[in-house]
Amino acid sequence: MPRKSSYQQFLLLLVLLVLGLCLQSTASSASPLVKRAPQVELESFVFENGLLSGTIKVQNIAYQKSVTVTYAVGKTWTDSQKIAASYKESLPQGYERWAFAGKAEGATEFYLRFDAAGQSYYDPGNNVNHQIPRPPASTPSSSTATPTNPTSTPTTLIETSPTPTITEKPTITDVAGGVPIAPTSLPPNPGHSYPPELPGCQNFNGLDSCTGSSASVALVAEHRRWQTPSRNSPAYAPSFQDYRNLQGYADIQYNSARTEAVVTVRVLTRVKEEVEVKLGDAWGKARSVVVKAGSKEARDGLNISIRGLSTSSVLTLDTVYFPFHMPSIARPETLNGQKGAIVELFGWPFKDIIKECEFLGKAGYMGVKIWPATEHVWGDNYYEPDGQFRPWYFVYQPVSYRLHSRMGTRDEVRDMIRTCRANGVRVFADAVINHMSGNGMDIQNHRSSNGCQLYSGHNGTAGSPFFTHGSTYALNSETNERPAMEYPAVPYGPLDFHCERSLNSWTDGALMTNGWLVGLSDLNTESEYVQDRIATYLADLLSMGFSGFRIDAAKHIHPYSLSAILTRLRSKMGGTLPDDFITWLEVIMGGERDLLFCSGGEYSWYTNFDNKLKSMGFSNTDVKKIKIWSSDYPKEFPACGNWVLPADRFVIQNDDHDQQNQGSSSRDMADTGSVLVKEKDVSRHRHFEVQLFDRGGDWAIRNILSSYSFRSDGGAGFPDGHSDCKLYKGVASVAGCRGMPYSPAHDPSSCGYSVVQNGQWKEGVYTRVHRDLQIVNAMRRWMGIGNVGPAQVGLPAGCQ
Repeated sequence: MPRKSSYQQFLLLLVLLVLGLCLQSTASSASPLVKRAPQVELESFVFENGLLSGTIKVQNIAYQKSVTVTYAVGKTWTDSQKIAASYKESLPQGYERWAFAGKAEGATEFYLRFDAAGQSYYDPGNNVNHQIPRPPASTPSSSTATPTNPTSTPTTLIETSPTPTITEKPTITDVAGGVPIAPTSLPPNPGHSYPPELPGCQNFNGLDSCTGSSASVALVAEHRRWQTPSRNSPAYAPSFQDYRNLQGYADIQYNSARTEAVVTVRVLTRVKEEVEVKLGDAWGKARSVVVKAGSKEARDGLNISIRGLSTSSVLTLDTVYFPFHMPSIARPETLNGQKGAIVELFGWPFKDIIKECEFLGKAGYMGVKIWPATEHVWGDNYYEPDGQFRPWYFVYQPVSYRLHSRMGTRDEVRDMIRTCRANGVRVFADAVINHMSGNGMDIQNHRSSNGCQLYSGHNGTAGSPFFTHGSTYALNSETNERPAMEYPAVPYGPLDFHCERSLNSWTDGALMTNGWLVGLSDLNTESEYVQDRIATYLADLLSMGFSGFRIDAAKHIHPYSLSAILTRLRSKMGGTLPDDFITWLEVIMGGERDLLFCSGGEYSWYTNFDNKLKSMGFSNTDVKKIKIWSSDYPKEFPACGNWVLPADRFVIQNDDHDQQNQGSSSRDMADTGSVLVKEKDVSRHRHFEVQLFDRGGDWAIRNILSSYSFRSDGGAGFPDGHSDCKLYKGVASVAGCRGMPYSPAHDPSSCGYSVVQNGQWKEGVYTRVHRDLQIVNAMRRWMGIGNVGPAQVGLPAGCQ
């Protein structure tokens, strides 16, 4: 073909442009799209009960980017008919997955707009929109789940899983979409020849240990799920509900303005059956509901129940609360929660904190941190081998994400947050997300191979069932299989954990993040489902009104995995973290400072972790809200000899709760700090608490621990009354029980350091360090709000 002249080429381009404009002007006004873009592609979507949700694949071509879904109602398009998508996870070959969910009543079609690097890209483009199929008039369901690519897996709100390729096992059905709760197909069960109980002193220990370098559990372990006693079993307890047949939880997705939330109920059934959900007052097929600020549910909470129609099983979930109507806080000196002192009330019941918050607000404290509020290991009939009855560390062994601990109930948590915020005090949680309970700490009977000793099970503080494989010796009566890891109230099953491997090296990053810390059941935080379930738990904390949280044992989670969890949390919160949010990660430094901090390598929590957050779409503003607990303070800061991260990214304090036990060496402070309950020197301890605020520096968050004194016989449970040996009901002699009698936490007459009375050290009482006026005024000077006298903050007149 002969070459065209430049003038001919120009005329051709002009004709094509005019023709294109004419075609665009005569096309349906329903779409402003201009071209097909490989940079953005709809993967799948669902339209159910007026809710439009789905996932989108975008090319990671810029740091700042946004994705918007615009929909039509009939043929009408308005600026209000938009849903913002948010980052969900990274994909291979430079792509990302984004998710969207929002109210779209009457929607008929929609398109995607992807904005990056000053350019806009559309899908599907070419004046074509994604059509929302309408169900036939005779079809009672209004749910539509549509894959847009036959090779992709749709994300659906209602999903019926295929029958697994197994024999003599029930079908596992995840009847809600998103990341599957459990696998939808399994390999054949190989079976076993174990007797109902192993003979002699044998147990099943070692059969779930890791082989080779893999940290994964074999898929066949899922056959051992569904261990909860059924209602006709002699081992059944009413608090077990119908976890034998039915498990589930409520997921939360806020819009970008956080003025409404979509609550989606996710359900797992043991057998394939129809499920109905009660959202508020009425049963129905819908799994989702929109809760808007100002509604009855926004004020009072959303009640949810689930029932399986074939098995007549019923499961009642805890009430879902929302932060829409929490009291606002006007404390400009705290920079919207980004600067201030946080009091850690070690072992305080929530009802006592409610009473204490008036003082905390008057004193000028920015916040209060509570201990883990989740359901945890408990025990009525058993004290530990060292004699401890319900020791404090049980709160760090969760058995579910239900907010029902020894400190109080979910409703008491809500009342505490509301009261504290009304007094200008933010509340922070302690989130345990690396692990669940210790192996062998569950509701079953156990037998140690060393000494052939039998020991009874432990219950949970809310009565939920939970199972481990440690030191078990009998087949489960429901499954006829040996016991497996399962926490039905979450729900977690065998595949949601790493295989069992002792953590015996602190310089091996893989072992540090995959090993079982002191025998605690280590969650598989590389799993998408585990990441999403943890993110939902954290979103529930923020929905309750918490302003943030400490993340326990963070160094035992891979930095990439924790980045992914926080990314999912950000997505659930509408695409950004709340304005007054902060979190701080417990990364205790020992001899592994290069591995954890200074090298910048795969397991580093400094530049490496920051880079992962930014690669997942975190803004600089949101990155600054994610802080590291500075275990190098006060002796060795900065850990790397220079500030790899700025000081305002760290949280500092004098003594911490892990140092309270005699013999604990969790943090070396030498002569630069003081642990009150060990040294029993009030003057020395006060000096270091005052120094915390007077020493200057750019640290923006500074914590104060108010602890309690342990007993000389080794009793170390909280003095909240729950560790009193009078409550012990077991068959062993009560003489071996090391308990802690009740002592009130709140005392309005205390001037602080009330552990010393009449010049004598007193055992088993709360220290109330935060009430010391010298410490209060040091904190106030640092915050720039001036000194106060005792009457101004509600202290007795004699306090100095």
